[in-house]
Parts: sequence; C-alpha cells; structure tokens
Amino acid sequence: MCYNYSYIQKRGLKASHHAGEITEQEYLEQVLQLNAGLPVRQGIKISDSAITENNLEEQFVFPGMASLVITIEKLIVEDFQFGFLPEWSKDYKDFRKNFNARSETILEKPTWRKAFQKNQRCLIISSAFFEENNKTKQRYRFSLNTKEPLLYAGIYSNWIDKKDGVVVPTFAIITCEANETVAPYHNRMPVILKKEAQEKWLDKKLNHELIYDLLLPISSSAMIAIETNPLEHKKKKETKKDRQLGFEF
Repeated sequence: MCYNYSYIQKRGLKASHHAGEITEQEYLEQVLQLNAGLPVRQGIKISDSAITENNLEEQFVFPGMASLVITIEKLIVEDFQFGFLPEWSKDYKDFRKNFNARSETILEKPTWRKAFQKNQRCLIISSAFFEENNKTKQRYRFSLNTKEPLLYAGIYSNWIDKKDGVVVPTFAIITCEANETVAPYHNRMPVILKKEAQEKWLDKKLNHELIYDLLLPISSSAMIAIETNPLEHKKKKETKKDRQLGFEF
C-alpha cells in the first residue's frame, strides 16, 4: 500500500505558471528538476538550509489531496486528486478506498478495468514514498539512489459529480510486489518507471496490452531506504482508519 508520498515544490512556481510567466514546458522541466534530488539529511531529502535558500518546500501527499500528474491526454503537469473515482461511482467519498490499483488485478477489478483499457494513464511526480513499521512506528523514506525524480505509473479518471456537474480529476498509484529494498517494510510498492518506460506509458499509440509488462518492481539496487521522522498524528476525533490512511493531515 502506498498512501503517503511527497514531492518538492518551489513556492510561487505554480502561480507563475498559471499567470503565464513561464511556459508549460519550462514548468514541467523545473518541477522534474526540483524532484531530481538535493542532499539527503536524516531521512529528509531537502535540508533546512536548502529550503530557506532556495524557497523550497516538501509537499506530503495523502488520499484526498491534490498532487502533480502528467496525463497521456495532455502531456502537461496538472493537479489531480489522489484517490480514484471511476466514472460510475455515485459517492465522492469512494476516493478513500481507491488510491492504489494492484497491477495483478487491474484488468479484473471493475474499479480500474475500463479506465485502464481506455488508456487513461498518467505519471505521478514524486521525490519519495513512505512506509511505517506498525510495531515500532518507525517511518522509512524510499527514493532512488540517483539524481532522478520518482515517476509512478498511475491511472486517472475525470469523475463528474451528478449532483452539480462538477468535474473532479482523480488518480490512483499502480502498485506491484515489493522489491528487496522495500520488502522488509511492506509487501507492496508503487510501480516506478524509468525513462524509456515513461515514454511508453504516455504513448497514445500503445494500448494497455502493449504496456502491461511495464508494471513490475524497479530493481532494488536502484533504491535506498532511510529512517525518517514519524508523523505527528492529531488526537482530536482521530479513528484507527484515519490513522492508517492519513486523512487527518
């Protein structure tokens, strides 16, 4: 399960893009460069000094929050909600249970099947993902050991609320069996795509059958796991389910 990941953003960058001060390509390049890595310190990819000097912030993402994706449809960086809503979903709250799509059953489960067959694919931009040891509560940060951003294979849906006609762009991370780096902490991990696989994933000419074999764990030698600070959970009206899914953040 991957319900918590992060990406690095520069304050004001998104506003500059929306204002037309930088082009779409410039925005994409800057976002990817930011997530390509700064020095790791105590499990945090960006140090306090780097945050201050470069006006950066590490955005932590949980289901229900907006995050950066690149869809096969537009090939630009957009904000989509983490938590997938299939077109037939009647309840907006369904996103709470649809944030991870298992690669092994993506063509079987009604939630994912139609969107995957219709090539509604996306890349999710990230710098790291996190897992917590249920017994010790120690939290671990997983990233690549090279200066590259993490780009997860994802599936998206532009869900329409039947009550008011509002379109809600949503996505889920596709997961696979954990590699040897992640397995000691969790049995699942996001599908991380390297450069050639990224291009195939966003190629409209390739249908779901031709890209299905990309849904495999990345080599464990390409990753690092670092202990990091535990999350501070809110105590007021907190439930066990909320704690597991991170909805209090």
